[in-house]
Amino acid sequence: MKRLAVVLLLMVIPLAAFAAYSADHPKIGLILATGGLGDKSFNDQAFKGANDACGKIAAQYDVAIEDVLDYVEPTAIAEYAGFQLQFADTGIYDLIVCIGFDQAAPLEVTAADYPDQKFALVDMVVVADNVASLVVNDWESAFLCGVVAGSLTKTGTVGFEGGKDEPLIQRFLAGYTQGAQWANPDVNVIHRFVGDWANPTLGAELAREMYNAGADHVYGAAGKSHLGVFTAAEENDAWFALGTDVDQAGTVPESADVIVASGLKRVDLEVELNILSILDDTWAAGIYSYGMVSEFGVGTGVAVGTVDINDYVTASVSTVPVPCEVVLKCVEAANGFLDGTIEVTGLVF
Repeated sequence: MKRLAVVLLLMVIPLAAFAAYSADHPKIGLILATGGLGDKSFNDQAFKGANDACGKIAAQYDVAIEDVLDYVEPTAIAEYAGFQLQFADTGIYDLIVCIGFDQAAPLEVTAADYPDQKFALVDMVVVADNVASLVVNDWESAFLCGVVAGSLTKTGTVGFEGGKDEPLIQRFLAGYTQGAQWANPDVNVIHRFVGDWANPTLGAELAREMYNAGADHVYGAAGKSHLGVFTAAEENDAWFALGTDVDQAGTVPESADVIVASGLKRVDLEVELNILSILDDTWAAGIYSYGMVSEFGVGTGVAVGTVDINDYVTASVSTVPVPCEVVLKCVEAANGFLDGTIEVTGLVF
């Protein structure tokens, strides 16, 4: 895969040359969310899905992945529109994948301006004939993390750190709060928003505030910013953390001694499947929902404990001992979602 610099995208290259090049094999463009690679969760998962899919395409056409996948790492929301337009204007991409809910507003314009260009959008819905919207029931994974925190807390207070005070993160907070209270009706849930996806220093500062206010477990859903939660948790033997999107005890192994569990959000699966639909010519616009209660029935869960129980409660590489009864409580909660006896309420979209 090639990481494209802004100067490269602004180069003027004849479209005829692009067309000749792209006819040999499918070509994919990837616009990551602000915060970029190295967050050990959301962006890295999205990139993994794109890389895995493009690796299969490359193998089929006997070319390098670098010939199939181009990607950029925007550093500000204001850059999204420009990257979308620049990718679309080349005419070489069979699919342009846009990662993150805040790409939706510019994509509504870009998709309308380039009706023959296929787009995929992760974490938000744009209704258009050339956009596949890939969404996940984030609140399900957050609920399971809440079950873990609510069950393990010794202080009766747990914390939540979000990236921005946006509907997407509010859904994480709602799931986490209701999961903690389902497991422990007396638990107090406090929260902070970093206001940034790539500021682990501030993430650590806000996590310390919550730990010092009595929280002994803090769940992070803030991209690269909540890496700071793990840093803060290392400062006191009584402080623990929960990760998101992937088993972060594995992606941040230096903090495996404080990360008790992680919510699972299969962004990699969403992205990989949508890209591969280009390969077999089954791609279609529409809304694709992932999660326990969804058309696919997979995509959310929790990594906790040392044993894979089912598709939704899987083992973590955390070195923090978690009692079996807490893992079984997560299984009970997952079954509650599946049979309809548990539902997160008050969600804002």
